[in-house]
Amino acid sequence: MRSRFAVVLGWMGLLAAAPAVVYLVLFHGTLTAAVAVAACFTLLVWPRPDLALLVLLALVPVAAVADPGGAAPVVLVTGAVALLLLRTAVLSGLRLRADLVVIVLMAFVVTASYLLPQVALTVERQWKGYVLLLVGLALLVVSAAAPTDPRRIAQVIAVAGACTAGYLLLRGEYAADRLTGLGLNPNYAGAMLALPLVAAAGLARLHRSWLWLLPALVCGAAILQTRSRGSFLMVAAGLACVVLVGRPLRHKVLIALSLTGVAMALPGTLDVVGENLTGSRTSTELTTNTEVRKQAAWLAARVALEHPLRGIGYGVFPDYARTSSDLGIYINTHNDFLRLAAEAGVGALALFTALLWLGLARRHAPHQAILQSMAVAYAVGLLFANTLTHLVVTAPFWVCLGCLLAQPRAGRPTSSPTPLLSVRKT
Repeated sequence: MRSRFAVVLGWMGLLAAAPAVVYLVLFHGTLTAAVAVAACFTLLVWPRPDLALLVLLALVPVAAVADPGGAAPVVLVTGAVALLLLRTAVLSGLRLRADLVVIVLMAFVVTASYLLPQVALTVERQWKGYVLLLVGLALLVVSAAAPTDPRRIAQVIAVAGACTAGYLLLRGEYAADRLTGLGLNPNYAGAMLALPLVAAAGLARLHRSWLWLLPALVCGAAILQTRSRGSFLMVAAGLACVVLVGRPLRHKVLIALSLTGVAMALPGTLDVVGENLTGSRTSTELTTNTEVRKQAAWLAARVALEHPLRGIGYGVFPDYARTSSDLGIYINTHNDFLRLAAEAGVGALALFTALLWLGLARRHAPHQAILQSMAVAYAVGLLFANTLTHLVVTAPFWVCLGCLLAQPRAGRPTSSPTPLLSVRKT
């Protein structure tokens, strides 16, 4: 009965999506439209919503390849998430939990800041970033509502990322001697590939499957070509979590102290390594970029202190920075934590930090620790880029965090995930 109802719901969803299909055919080609429609319909009628998440993770890079920098990935993720939420809401009952409350509150706070900005606007504001952040939060709900096997998630992310990295290397698009592609600048391309590298390394180490080092090497080669310092730090943080997971506390302390000691004993080593990794980027260019980002960060911090409740309005900061006498450049915060605080208020930052805490600040089983390592790597990347509103980059993070929210704490008697939505018995 329910499967028949799901099919009927699927056809209704396709009819409702007809205008979007026409738009894709006219402006992005029939291939893009066919991929989006087939994926959304499959996700809706799929008998296992948790497996549908794996399909979605695999199709996002495919959509980005089919329509680089276009609407296909956005339409795919938005449509799939909307249909999965509709399916789950109709077929399941809602269970109130702390993480769901935090997600809803964050969506409300961001919406209030977007609709009621605190500063006068000199240019028309873009709505895309705000909508994509809400889509990401919806994907987080879906991932927590229908959690799947953490190992399968890591495998899909690693394979899809390696294929994407291979495509970028073979295509060979460079901007200022830095690898780019799929409509992404080098920093975003590096951030997109950092999580697959961490996933592959985690599978190799925690499951003793050393063949997973091959996709890790492919992703690593592409990341090196992006010359992105933020991506290097993301990989370092993720790999550190992979190496330290399961080790006694004394071993973790000793490793951390050893690394700190080496860095202090050889103060020039990090600079030499950084120069080698950044390739032809001169020290003057790197210093200039760093200084501009520092100024933007200080301005964002000051704005957050001056407007702590609702911020200045989500999506307003670049225009605010351009008109500010302290900066005078159209630039984003290059730090999504500061962006949330400045544009949506300190409350939005606190809610997002609470979500990270609920998902990461707990002791997970080894197979769940791979997702935890990827989420930590992505959280580090948020210190250097504004990727929360870019679904091609951030979709794996939302899925990982959602599944971590649904996982029980290590040591509980049950090993099965705890979904946000519990199926009603009939």
